[in-house]
Amino acid sequence: MKAALVACSDPMLLYQRADVERLKTLLEQENVEVVLSPHLFDRVEDLTEKEKADDLTGYFRDPAMDFIFDISGGDIANSVLQELNYEEIRESRAVFCGYSDLTTVLNAVYAKTGRATVNYQIRNLLYDHGETQRVYFREHILTGHITGSDLECRFLRGNSMSGRVLGGNVRCFLKLAGTPFFPDLTGAILLLEAYSGTPMKMTTYLHQLSQMGVFGKISGILLGRFSEMEKKGYTPTVRELVEKIVPPEIPIAATPYVGHETDARAICIGREYSLKEG
Repeated sequence: MKAALVACSDPMLLYQRADVERLKTLLEQENVEVVLSPHLFDRVEDLTEKEKADDLTGYFRDPAMDFIFDISGGDIANSVLQELNYEEIRESRAVFCGYSDLTTVLNAVYAKTGRATVNYQIRNLLYDHGETQRVYFREHILTGHITGSDLECRFLRGNSMSGRVLGGNVRCFLKLAGTPFFPDLTGAILLLEAYSGTPMKMTTYLHQLSQMGVFGKISGILLGRFSEMEKKGYTPTVRELVEKIVPPEIPIAATPYVGHETDARAICIGREYSLKEG
């Protein structure tokens, strides 16, 4: 098995080099051959979008590549979108995984190729839930056995929803609005989560989605974790905001296992899910 570690969003910082080496070692212990992008630690001012995109497309082109794990986050992942070769990505067997700002790439790849991607941050193998994460990684990520039952969803409104899961980090997903990379949300389950943000920011994001006509297309909303909102005890809560702004006929469910917490699990962007109460 073969995997590449890349950084389409903000470059990794030099102090994170030890983490990258630890992650490489952990993957090699799982019998994964690891390739490190030569651009992981490049400064933003020294790196062009085309270089990063060509790097990524090259890994998709490799017929031996099984996984491409983006280990970055931040703000600039959408800068590579217009430079990627989607024809080659469509023909690839490699699975692309990332989270947060990589929401842009995850959804763009699906929109342009119809291929599912995986919302998952592999660096969680290194942190406080590392032992549990390594078991999960071995049994679910490497085998492709990623299911809705892993998410332990509970329904806040309604009792079921079905459709392709699209979305992710709400701030980053909205970067795709008005671009050719925004996916068709007809019949989709809209996944929403966030690392930072106040009730005012969540309110404006939800109203933008409403004004785009999104809530008239989707089959349901799946809420992940909203880290700052939860940790600082902000009110109104995300649940209260969603129930207020989203039309009452749309089912709403929540999972504690999607987002920026270190015990997060994987969910496939562009794959059909059927979620039910209990």
